[in-house]
Amino acid sequence: MIVILCLTCHLRLHYRMGNMFVITVPSGFENEAKKEVVSLIPDSKVQSTFFKGNLLVETVCAEPEVISKLRISETLYIGRVFPVTTKMEISPEGNNAQRLFELVKKVLRPEDTFAVRCIRRGTHSFSSRDIERDLGSKIEQTVGAKVDLKNPSKVVIVQIFQNNAYVGVTSSENLIVKSIRVSRKYAKGERPFTRAEYKIKEALDAFNLKIMPSFEVLDLGAAPGGWTKVLAGLAKRVVAVDPADLEVEVEGLQNVVHLRCRAENIPHDVGLFDLVTNDMNLAPADSAKIMVDVAPLLKEGGCALMTIKFVTRERKKLFEEAIRVLKVRYGDFKVRKLPHNRFETTVFMVKA
Repeated sequence: MIVILCLTCHLRLHYRMGNMFVITVPSGFENEAKKEVVSLIPDSKVQSTFFKGNLLVETVCAEPEVISKLRISETLYIGRVFPVTTKMEISPEGNNAQRLFELVKKVLRPEDTFAVRCIRRGTHSFSSRDIERDLGSKIEQTVGAKVDLKNPSKVVIVQIFQNNAYVGVTSSENLIVKSIRVSRKYAKGERPFTRAEYKIKEALDAFNLKIMPSFEVLDLGAAPGGWTKVLAGLAKRVVAVDPADLEVEVEGLQNVVHLRCRAENIPHDVGLFDLVTNDMNLAPADSAKIMVDVAPLLKEGGCALMTIKFVTRERKKLFEEAIRVLKVRYGDFKVRKLPHNRFETTVFMVKA
């Protein structure tokens, strides 16, 4: 049974559930992982999330029974298992530590040692470390329990999926980390180091976008380099923008320049480009704003490719917001959902 409580204007919904688990699985194998979980926990309800590689599992089975079953069973797709009991809405902007504290304070005792483990998915003004630090501080000051990061008796779990947080407190031995044993098989020498290679190839084909040998390309959010690798095989020069590392084989390409900065901080003297590509993991409107900001770096008649990431179920609203922002500097929009990119929408556009 689900009980809905009104708490505050920021904590809009607070669900108290039975036994629930967040399980990480290999991206692209969510359906196979669902079947594996159901085969082990037959009465479970298993859902995918908008963030690939994660499942939400709800069951009437007791937590120790589920943990024991998943731990001892030989599995292919199950990675990490996090027991949770409560779902709450959070603010992507505000301070959520106090509201999280209200959910866990009655479970902890002064004699407990604890650690807060937060994994955050989506776009927020705070980091996972901020949640761990702020929530841990409130627990210490109010409950009297002591932080022990190496060997805690209790673990406070906070699994954030954009506007929703799944929260639980469990014994440290109830956390499972398993080796994922499945992997895709490719012909020798043909295995891409990232699925992004397929995504960009499909996009170029779907929009009939011909990259000429004289093209200069700006690739935003490039790491680990899947799009950059493909583009560099077609264009004269690719400027890859990402503070993270590129794969060694991409970094070493002679026509690739790696700018180790965020897309918002691209130097003005970087040059002009025939094409801008964007596969950044940002909220649609934020990603679109960056595309508008870099439009002056496109040559007249230049074009752009962008993937729109859907971080909530309001896909239509998010898509319309992104297009509304993009229309400031772009036109001639073409939109497709591609086979290797079915959870996102790919947009082709031309500088206005």
